[in-house]
Amino acid sequence: MKKILILMMVAFSLVVYGEKFPYTSESDRKKILKELKEVSDRLEKNENEKDAQLAMKKIDEIMKITAELERRNADGDKKAEEELEKWSKDIEELDIKF
Repeated sequence: MKKILILMMVAFSLVVYGEKFPYTSESDRKKILKELKEVSDRLEKNENEKDAQLAMKKIDEIMKITAELERRNADGDKKAEEELEKWSKDIEELDIKF
């Protein structure tokens, strides 16, 4: 009985806390990209190590999101494909170079 109860709890927790990928809203996407643009502009002006670390953190965050979207796109997720196109469009609009 205990094993069945534990198995049910594990199964329920996997369903509740399973793999969830939050697609980024337009405001969040633009916020992340604008923050990166601001930090990279400051970095070009004063070459502060703190700004360099912050820029790397933002780039890493963007790379993780786009890598997950590319993986999901390869698996046939149409929403991920649309999301990737939106990221590309916003990056081009803000003229961000990696």
